[in-house]
Amino acid sequence: MATRTPTPEQRAVIEAPHGSFTVVASAGAGKTFVLVERYLRHVVEDGLRPDQILTITFTKKAAAEMKQRIVSGLRAKGRYEDAQIAETGPIQTIHSFCERVLRENALEAGLDPQFEILADQQATRMVADAIREALASDLVDEPDAPELIRHLAGSFGGGFPQGTPYSRLEDDIKKLLHELRSGATSWESLREIYGSHTLLRAKWEDGIRRALPTNVRGAFDEQEGSDLGERIQRACKAVGVGIPAWARGRTVSDAEADSVVHTCGLVQLACAAWWRLDREMVKHQALDFAALEIRADRLLARSEVTRSRLSRQYEVVMVDESQDVNPIQYRLLDNLGGQHTMMVGDSQQSIYGFRQADVRLFQSRAESKETRRLSKNWRSDPGILNFVDLVFSRLWTSDYRPMNLNTGPMDFDSDDKPTFEGVEIWRQPAADWPLTSQRIQGLITEGVLKRDIAVLVRDGRAAVAMQQSLDQAGIPSRIAGGSEQFYTRLEVRDLANTLRCLADPYDDFSLLATLRSPMASLSLDAVVMLALKSPVVEALADLESPVDGDREKIDQFLKWYVPLRAIADRLSAWEVLSRVFAESDYLTALGRRDSSDQTLANARKLLSLASQEPELGPLEFAEQIQEIQNLRHKEGDAPADDENADLVKIMTIHKAKGLEFPVVVVPQTDKKISRPPGDVVVDPAEGLVAVKLSKEAGLVHRFLAEQKKRHEEDEERRILYVALTRAQKRLCINLMASATGTTPSKILDGVLDLGQMPGLVVRD
Repeated sequence: MATRTPTPEQRAVIEAPHGSFTVVASAGAGKTFVLVERYLRHVVEDGLRPDQILTITFTKKAAAEMKQRIVSGLRAKGRYEDAQIAETGPIQTIHSFCERVLRENALEAGLDPQFEILADQQATRMVADAIREALASDLVDEPDAPELIRHLAGSFGGGFPQGTPYSRLEDDIKKLLHELRSGATSWESLREIYGSHTLLRAKWEDGIRRALPTNVRGAFDEQEGSDLGERIQRACKAVGVGIPAWARGRTVSDAEADSVVHTCGLVQLACAAWWRLDREMVKHQALDFAALEIRADRLLARSEVTRSRLSRQYEVVMVDESQDVNPIQYRLLDNLGGQHTMMVGDSQQSIYGFRQADVRLFQSRAESKETRRLSKNWRSDPGILNFVDLVFSRLWTSDYRPMNLNTGPMDFDSDDKPTFEGVEIWRQPAADWPLTSQRIQGLITEGVLKRDIAVLVRDGRAAVAMQQSLDQAGIPSRIAGGSEQFYTRLEVRDLANTLRCLADPYDDFSLLATLRSPMASLSLDAVVMLALKSPVVEALADLESPVDGDREKIDQFLKWYVPLRAIADRLSAWEVLSRVFAESDYLTALGRRDSSDQTLANARKLLSLASQEPELGPLEFAEQIQEIQNLRHKEGDAPADDENADLVKIMTIHKAKGLEFPVVVVPQTDKKISRPPGDVVVDPAEGLVAVKLSKEAGLVHRFLAEQKKRHEEDEERRILYVALTRAQKRLCINLMASATGTTPSKILDGVLDLGQMPGLVVRD
């Protein structure tokens, strides 16, 4: 294994004395190298066994990479026994750690040691079932829920998602469960607080009070009166500071009263669904990831025996990507009570707010604990580093930590001017996927290898649009990690229809869809003729189609369909699919289609998913697919090619985090940096919820909406930072026209002066 010499910054972290401290690591600063080297030092110099070092990462891929490096490092040092222990030791994701703790302490946790981990689609269905059951109950324990429902029904005008107040409630409760279950407040506590208007008002006031600046908070405490908004206004005037936008104006008492009732009602329903969800998980001894965290946290909080044992077991705790910790994970790690804890992270790369990651937790720890820094980016060429440093020193001003070790502003008048070589700005009047594809073709024509190019987009929809455009330009590409549209793929819907018509031959629609699909490839003329002869299954044998070849196709279809439908209701879904693949020409037909590698991979993935639920028959599995489509559950396509194939990579910026590429293309800089807050706003860390169903928003809703907007704007800038810092040799950025166009680059608008950046290439 090649020897790498640590830099002075890296060595200071690797050789730091024992104790608890925080490492703030910039993008490309070598934090994984430092984590591995410190781990090896603990084993080789400090005499610790690998099973005494708990190492937490936040993705399975990162855990696997770190384990591989540690094991290789131990073997290189001749520590073969330690390497063997490390291979099965606690180098894992936070969820794997929670699972391990619960299985090892199952009796105290109230679980069967053999409990199951729910797949995403199973967890999604279980959450939906719990919500529906809560809404169908008599609501005797939810005093404000009936008024909430009456208000929604009375104001219904057809504008709700999916068209009903009921679906509106389902969506809002699902949002609350998603956010609150990752927070630090239990459903029992939430139910108590939101079961009382008085307690809720006190909770709201406390949350706002703690968010006020220290000098305003002191003046606020001196104010009297029941109107929270007026007290904030008087406090701000007393200390001579501006009144926050959300606290300005007159408080509308009716809006405040409605917000209290509606918020209590919605949270009461969410707690009822949460209780039912917990009950079902215990009944089936199956947990989703949120339940893993909750139960592990509860176990450590309540069991001194477990805490003591874990404290003795793990001499050292090392946590990577600490900026991505959510409130309950943070409390769980705190409860381990380790005396030697190193938490590594970068608040500038905190981009998982949608998973309730709370960057404030890491920032607070960095301020309160001993902190060491890894500042220098060793990944990107100097021109790219200068560009990123310039952009973000202007966006974040004094809060930004430069990556090239320069502490002052760039001097464009000096003899040693900064260069921006390696950075290209691709001007365009608006978002234009074909134009982006054309410019990527230009890179390839210059000699850039396709596999060296990564196009980093904001979401799955953009990934699909980019791939379609590249396909039209004749540029082979792959969406890394899938497009998250698996359950809506035509091949998946075709197979669901096949399962339906095998389980129920008199389901005319499913049978006609199957006959038209590659399962039989019947002509449209024949399908229309059959549709007029219901039941279709009884008309198949005698159909005389005007299209040549149809009769032969029907006979071939019936040859395998008739025997299989006779026994399909006695087989599991995966057995039926296996027989279909083996006895029909379906896979062969797929192989003759465009993008055959991907469609074949998806067909086989559906078989794999069916095999994970052997208790489901063909009809139940087909209905499950339909339900998942309705719930808009995200599932990536199956991998269909070699990761090292000469293809342009397309991936979301979130999936690119932690990776690096020779050439990076960032096509979307026109995305809005914040979204409308919606009627339900939540702060999971504080357990704060406010609902706006009236025309006027209450004070707390405005406060939380403003907090949400600020957090989203901050995170969008961090997402851009992550995207730009993936590039090693070349960085290409689409810049929409901001001076004359109507779709400016929202984040970069006003930041760049392209005429004053030597070495920068601008393509119009």
